[in-house]
Amino acid sequence: MKQIPSSTDALVVYGDFHGFTPNELFDYWVNPELVTEWWPKVVEIDPRVGGAYRFSWPEQEWFLQGTYSVFDPGKQLKFGWTWNHEPGVYEPLWVDIYFMEIDNGTRMAIYHGPYTDTESDQGARQGNLEGWIHFGSRLAGLRVGEAE
Repeated sequence: MKQIPSSTDALVVYGDFHGFTPNELFDYWVNPELVTEWWPKVVEIDPRVGGAYRFSWPEQEWFLQGTYSVFDPGKQLKFGWTWNHEPGVYEPLWVDIYFMEIDNGTRMAIYHGPYTDTESDQGARQGNLEGWIHFGSRLAGLRVGEAE
Protein backbone atom coordinates (compact mmCIF):
# COMPACT_ATOMS: atom_id res chain seq x y z
CA MET A 1 0.00 0.00 0.00
CA LYS A 2 1.22 3.47 -0.89
CA GLN A 3 -0.08 6.91 -0.05
CA ILE A 4 -1.26 9.18 -2.84
CA PRO A 5 -0.61 12.83 -1.93
CA SER A 6 -3.89 14.39 -0.84
CA SER A 7 -5.19 17.29 1.19
CA THR A 8 -5.13 17.14 5.00
CA ASP A 9 -8.87 16.41 5.12
CA ALA A 10 -8.51 13.02 3.38
CA LEU A 11 -6.21 10.04 3.25
CA VAL A 12 -5.77 8.18 -0.05
CA VAL A 13 -3.82 4.93 -0.38
CA TYR A 14 -3.68 2.24 -3.03
CA GLY A 15 -2.07 -1.13 -3.57
CA ASP A 16 -1.88 -3.92 -6.11
CA PHE A 17 -3.06 -7.32 -4.89
CA HIS A 18 -1.71 -10.04 -7.13
CA GLY A 19 -3.63 -13.29 -7.30
CA PHE A 20 -6.96 -11.74 -6.24
CA THR A 21 -9.82 -11.02 -8.61
CA PRO A 22 -11.82 -7.88 -7.69
CA ASN A 23 -14.64 -10.08 -6.35
CA GLU A 24 -12.26 -12.17 -4.24
CA LEU A 25 -10.59 -9.11 -2.77
CA PHE A 26 -13.99 -7.58 -2.02
CA ASP A 27 -14.93 -10.79 -0.18
CA TYR A 28 -11.92 -10.34 2.10
CA TRP A 29 -13.64 -7.17 3.35
CA VAL A 30 -17.14 -8.54 3.89
CA ASN A 31 -16.90 -12.28 4.67
CA PRO A 32 -16.26 -12.67 8.43
CA GLU A 33 -14.12 -15.80 8.03
CA LEU A 34 -11.91 -14.03 5.49
CA VAL A 35 -11.71 -10.67 7.32
CA THR A 36 -10.31 -12.34 10.45
CA GLU A 37 -7.44 -13.81 8.40
CA TRP A 38 -5.86 -10.36 8.10
CA TRP A 39 -7.51 -7.80 10.38
CA PRO A 40 -9.63 -8.06 13.59
CA LYS A 41 -10.02 -11.07 15.85
CA VAL A 42 -13.84 -10.99 16.01
CA VAL A 43 -16.16 -9.86 13.21
CA GLU A 44 -19.91 -9.36 12.85
CA ILE A 45 -21.11 -8.29 9.39
CA ASP A 46 -24.50 -7.73 7.77
CA PRO A 47 -23.27 -7.55 4.13
CA ARG A 48 -25.63 -5.15 2.33
CA VAL A 49 -26.37 -1.47 1.86
CA GLY A 50 -27.66 -0.32 5.26
CA GLY A 51 -26.10 -3.35 6.94
CA ALA A 52 -23.77 -2.89 9.86
CA TYR A 53 -20.38 -4.27 10.80
CA ARG A 54 -18.57 -4.52 14.11
CA PHE A 55 -14.91 -5.49 14.35
CA SER A 56 -13.55 -6.37 17.81
CA TRP A 57 -10.16 -6.70 19.47
CA PRO A 58 -11.22 -8.25 22.81
CA GLU A 59 -7.79 -8.10 24.48
CA GLN A 60 -7.77 -4.29 24.09
CA GLU A 61 -11.52 -3.90 24.59
CA TRP A 62 -11.70 -2.00 21.30
CA PHE A 63 -14.26 -2.18 18.57
CA LEU A 64 -14.73 -0.45 15.25
CA GLN A 65 -18.21 -0.16 13.80
CA GLY A 66 -20.27 1.41 11.06
CA THR A 67 -22.82 0.83 8.34
CA TYR A 68 -22.43 0.21 4.63
CA SER A 69 -23.67 2.97 2.33
CA VAL A 70 -22.29 1.42 -0.89
CA PHE A 71 -22.03 -2.34 -1.38
CA ASP A 72 -21.15 -3.17 -4.99
CA PRO A 73 -19.26 -6.51 -5.03
CA GLY A 74 -15.95 -6.38 -6.86
CA LYS A 75 -16.30 -2.65 -7.54
CA GLN A 76 -16.89 -0.42 -4.51
CA LEU A 77 -17.46 -0.59 -0.77
CA LYS A 78 -18.20 2.43 1.43
CA PHE A 79 -18.79 2.37 5.16
CA GLY A 80 -18.78 4.50 8.29
CA TRP A 81 -15.80 4.29 10.67
CA THR A 82 -16.30 4.85 14.42
CA TRP A 83 -14.07 3.56 17.25
CA ASN A 84 -15.40 2.93 20.77
CA HIS A 85 -12.19 3.42 22.77
CA GLU A 86 -12.05 7.21 22.50
CA PRO A 87 -15.72 8.28 22.45
CA GLY A 88 -16.24 11.92 21.58
CA VAL A 89 -12.59 12.48 20.64
CA TYR A 90 -13.02 12.01 16.89
CA GLU A 91 -15.91 12.58 14.54
CA PRO A 92 -17.10 9.50 12.65
CA LEU A 93 -15.25 9.01 9.36
CA TRP A 94 -15.98 7.32 6.05
CA VAL A 95 -13.96 4.72 4.19
CA ASP A 96 -14.56 4.39 0.45
CA ILE A 97 -12.80 1.49 -1.32
CA TYR A 98 -12.56 0.89 -5.07
CA PHE A 99 -11.51 -2.40 -6.69
CA MET A 100 -10.07 -2.33 -10.24
CA GLU A 101 -8.90 -5.31 -12.25
CA ILE A 102 -5.25 -5.25 -13.35
CA ASP A 103 -2.97 -7.86 -14.93
CA ASN A 104 -2.70 -10.79 -12.50
CA GLY A 105 -4.78 -9.16 -9.78
CA THR A 106 -6.65 -6.17 -8.42
CA ARG A 107 -5.73 -2.59 -7.61
CA MET A 108 -7.48 -1.37 -4.50
CA ALA A 109 -7.78 2.33 -3.65
CA ILE A 110 -8.93 3.52 -0.22
CA TYR A 111 -10.23 7.02 0.50
CA HIS A 112 -10.57 7.73 4.24
CA GLY A 113 -11.85 10.89 5.90
CA PRO A 114 -12.86 13.63 6.42
CA TYR A 115 -10.23 14.85 8.86
CA THR A 116 -10.01 18.32 10.38
CA ASP A 117 -6.79 20.32 10.72
CA THR A 118 -6.62 19.75 14.49
CA GLU A 119 -3.53 18.08 15.90
CA SER A 120 -5.56 15.10 17.18
CA ASP A 121 -7.30 14.55 13.84
CA GLN A 122 -4.04 14.79 11.91
CA GLY A 123 -2.53 12.31 14.37
CA ALA A 124 -5.45 9.97 13.69
CA ARG A 125 -4.92 10.44 9.95
CA GLN A 126 -1.26 9.42 10.33
CA GLY A 127 -2.28 6.42 12.43
CA ASN A 128 -4.80 5.36 9.82
CA LEU A 129 -2.17 5.68 7.09
CA GLU A 130 0.18 3.42 9.04
CA GLY A 131 -2.69 0.99 9.71
CA TRP A 132 -3.70 0.74 6.05
CA ILE A 133 -0.11 0.10 5.02
CA HIS A 134 0.33 -2.59 7.70
CA PHE A 135 -2.98 -4.38 7.23
CA GLY A 136 -2.88 -3.99 3.45
CA SER A 137 0.44 -5.84 3.49
CA ARG A 138 -1.09 -8.59 5.62
CA LEU A 139 -3.98 -8.90 3.16
CA ALA A 140 -1.69 -8.97 0.11
CA GLY A 141 0.47 -11.59 1.85
CA LEU A 142 -2.41 -14.04 1.92
CA ARG A 143 -1.90 -14.69 -1.79
CA VAL A 144 1.87 -14.37 -2.16
CA GLY A 145 3.04 -17.29 -4.24
CA GLU A 146 -0.47 -18.63 -4.88
CA ALA A 147 -0.80 -16.86 -8.22
CA GLU A 148 2.22 -18.65 -9.75
